Amino acid sequence: MRRLGHHRQHPKQLGGGFKAMVGRLSIAVVVLLICTISLLVSLPHTGNTPSGSRSQINLEELWRSAESGGWRPSSAPRSDWPRTTIPPPAPSESNGYLRVRCNGGLNQQRSAICNSVLAARIMNATLVLPELDANSFWHDDSGFYGIYDVEHFIRTLRFDVRIVERIPEIRKNGKTKKIKAFQIRPPRDAPISWYTTVALEKMKEHGAIYLTPFSHRLAEEIDYPEYQRLRCRVNYHALTFKPHIMKLSQSIVDKLRSQGHFMSIHLRFEMDMLAFAG
Repeated sequence: MRRLGHHRQHPKQLGGGFKAMVGRLSIAVVVLLICTISLLVSLPHTGNTPSGSRSQINLEELWRSAESGGWRPSSAPRSDWPRTTIPPPAPSESNGYLRVRCNGGLNQQRSAICNSVLAARIMNATLVLPELDANSFWHDDSGFYGIYDVEHFIRTLRFDVRIVERIPEIRKNGKTKKIKAFQIRPPRDAPISWYTTVALEKMKEHGAIYLTPFSHRLAEEIDYPEYQRLRCRVNYHALTFKPHIMKLSQSIVDKLRSQGHFMSIHLRFEMDMLAFAG
């Protein structure tokens, strides 16, 4: 008689998931090796090539900072940007408060912070200090305060957008009341028109909105150059790490430099790498 209900699992079946994972990992390694070999093969072979037909590279100059050649940094505002003459909106002139939750990896969250500043500028809103996702992978609850210099962030952007650390309480009819932000899930790569219509309408209705998640929620391609320069200003000037992080990172770099020139490479070697990176 065949016993129903209980089937003994063979060791071969139990190890199926592990073997499948190893198989996928092996395929990824093979693909990476093939790409590396193809790249090396495609490089011009200079062993027997006449010196006149190949580009001369000065290795010492390669490691030096290049001259600007008169180019201005992308983060520098131009004359038509109302920055020094027109300050950011006062509380009475602001359309409301903008809260965002930056999700994804560290680089995605940094990009989301840049977009949050731009979104606040577009909507003439007051930006609440962005929230960082701490529970997805590394379970680190440091938050914005524990990673970035908050005072420097607010001071650097004081002519571009008004930033507060939290939504203030309001007094109405002799009572203290908290403003509850209306939660919205923005579409991916949302155009500026979405922020000036859908998001702004809800902000004016509720006084504050909470955009979550906020990774890749503002289009990268924007025609107005000053908006792109504002993104650069946030990324390269406003966002600075806290002193103890800067000190530790500088000591690591100094040790690497003591051994000579070095390069750092982010392999992005995850199981779902191709799904997101192409």
